[in-house]
Amino acid sequence: MKKVAVVRGCTGCDTCRYLCKVEAITFDHSGAHIDPQKCVGCGICEGNCASSAIIMKNIEYVRKADFLFILKKESL
Repeated sequence: MKKVAVVRGCTGCDTCRYLCKVEAITFDHSGAHIDPQKCVGCGICEGNCASSAIIMKNIEYVRKADFLFILKKESL
């Protein structure tokens, strides 16, 4: 089952971006943004997030609001 990372409450430490091997994470003034198309669900970002802002969720159970949040952030 595919997993995707969802970000809420990022403090901008930028650690996750350097650890992501598939370059699914970008940053701007509001924090981390994870591209659900690139994310392979490995969880390295979640395990190393200093603010516990990244949560891995099974794609079947991710709420629509979480994807809207990701898409909204990416369009900024």
